[in-house]
Amino acid sequence: MTATAASSWPAGVVGVDVQSIAERTPHQAVVVPLILVGAWIVNVLLRWGIRRVGLRMIASADRLGEFIPDEVRFGGSSSRLQARTETVTAIARSVASIVVVIVAAALILAELGASLPAILASAGVVGVALGFGAQTLVRDMLAGFFIVVEDRYGVGDIVDCGAPVQGVVERVTLRSTRVRDVNGTVWHIANGEVLSVGNKSQSWSRAVVDVVVVPETDVELAVSVLAQVGEALRSDETWSDRITGDVEVLGVLLIDPTGITLRALCDTEPAAQFEVEREFRLRVLGAFDANGITLAHAVIPGAAAR
Repeated sequence: MTATAASSWPAGVVGVDVQSIAERTPHQAVVVPLILVGAWIVNVLLRWGIRRVGLRMIASADRLGEFIPDEVRFGGSSSRLQARTETVTAIARSVASIVVVIVAAALILAELGASLPAILASAGVVGVALGFGAQTLVRDMLAGFFIVVEDRYGVGDIVDCGAPVQGVVERVTLRSTRVRDVNGTVWHIANGEVLSVGNKSQSWSRAVVDVVVVPETDVELAVSVLAQVGEALRSDETWSDRITGDVEVLGVLLIDPTGITLRALCDTEPAAQFEVEREFRLRVLGAFDANGITLAHAVIPGAAAR
């Protein structure tokens, strides 16, 4: 294309001066490849740096909260830590790559003669439109990002997000969480809607067993039997790997017309508390029967009238 032909184009078409492009072609042949190479180098460096910082960021988040014992803060969580690191760094690297591509494209268009302020203004308008149209999506994704970073819960955890959403986490994405309850129902929750959540299987769990005996019971004997059952359970090779602490019998928890409530508890491996509780109750039934200790019966309202 000659300079005369180029000058015949309407001025300012899509913000590009065609004559200027024709005149600067040798310069562009050098600058545009340099922009592309520079963008590639910057992208590689950013992705490498993000990957290196990822593990340190996750480890720092794990150190927050002094209530987490040192011996369990990182114990047995290497695979989960690795998964969280991969998730967070993949997101950050994708965002970095998108930013690099956008900046490189803007620089190339500016080198070709396009108006850089016009490009930035158009990008701003598009960003505002997307922001208004996807507020809920952005909120859910930000919430999902911090759920992963702070390790509030992960796949396999037993969580309580408020009735009726209670069960095992099957999937966690940036936008939503999938939970399956004890009845097999699958619940899909937008991460932005999870205002509070109880994790019943993070780091360690606790088995709590309450036993209600009749008011006439020898409480000291009942407490002694509970302690013996707990010690036997703790010493059993089948259960010793799931119970991480001594069984503690707290004694009398509650006294009411239905009977006397006794409580025993012990720390367990994550998510092992329910099976430990079931086994403890089964052994208590046999031990109480052997020692002549009677369990209280629940009072059904209106039963006496019938």
